[in-house]
Amino acid sequence: MVAMSVRGGNASNRTQKQHDDIESMSMMQCDTPVYDDFVRDFVATHTGSASLPVVEIARKFCDSWPVPCAHAESVKSGSSESVQAGSAQPGSEQSESTQPPTTVRVGVMDSSFNPPHYCHGAYMECLGIMELMPAARGQHAWSEARVLGIDAFLLLLAAENADKPLKGSSLEQRMRMVDMLATTVVKDTTADTWHLWKSRAQFDASNLHNMAIGMVNSPRFVDKCKAVSDVVQSEWERTKGGPVPRVLSYFAMGWDTLIRVFDPKYYADYPRELDEFFANGGRIAYSRRVGFPDADVDAFFARREMAAYLQYIFELKLPKRVKHISSSDVRVAVRDSTQSVRDIPPRILEFVNNFQLYRKDRL
Repeated sequence: MVAMSVRGGNASNRTQKQHDDIESMSMMQCDTPVYDDFVRDFVATHTGSASLPVVEIARKFCDSWPVPCAHAESVKSGSSESVQAGSAQPGSEQSESTQPPTTVRVGVMDSSFNPPHYCHGAYMECLGIMELMPAARGQHAWSEARVLGIDAFLLLLAAENADKPLKGSSLEQRMRMVDMLATTVVKDTTADTWHLWKSRAQFDASNLHNMAIGMVNSPRFVDKCKAVSDVVQSEWERTKGGPVPRVLSYFAMGWDTLIRVFDPKYYADYPRELDEFFANGGRIAYSRRVGFPDADVDAFFARREMAAYLQYIFELKLPKRVKHISSSDVRVAVRDSTQSVRDIPPRILEFVNNFQLYRKDRL
């Protein structure tokens, strides 16, 4: 489902006019869809204790998502190249395979996006262009790392967060900012200091253009993984038909989030539900962020109970110029008008200023 929602509501005429004036200005500057109806319908339909985990797609930046655009064209022309062509190990025959793909790899950035910033974009670019280093040193982990090539990308706005209440900006505003972040990654292909790719050819080979954005209703990764797998397989079948490949979902996250993934307090049945996350294709792509010493990271992975999971965990090497960025620091920078406002793309900063987000009374 591609949602280009239009604004709605029951505000007074004066309030509505003020809202429309700001909206028009923002649309001229940001050229971004309005997601009020999409967000409102999603929250009304899919939130609450009785709701099953679900992901809904708000917009696709590639019509064939999650099927890579080039592969979708080859399907239309009668070719049946493997989705993983281009990501095979040197000397292998995988890129010449004429068999239907058995696996689709999806890079997922799931966040509250309050607001989105360059580090969020860098996570996606890392997944798109870098070979991931496994936490485990066994042959299976190295094998998976070598063939890793993300086929599709998904930015997910969390309707609920296990630890963070909704404040500072509305879900509708965040959804629009997620769209702006995706636009920055997908369409701003002029070389810039924050981009990780070095040439247009490297960008084109990364599948970063095969991006979608949406919402997820569950705060738990085991539920998110199942919901991502369901929507990817459903969209794959609708776009391509034929056998539906297995989905591997690489969730990009910081070290603090990785620790929460393995915290028993977030599970009703631990470790069974954690095992279910990995069995359903869940993978972790993490970065060692500022403030977490390497010795602490190594000690965590050395714990006996972590041994069975190391083969599913991969390290992203974020560049120093972005790894310090956090949404909380950006909110403070906006409030105090400091130089750290440069840590968010210009179109998002314009939007934040237009709506007066993250001011002293809105943090």
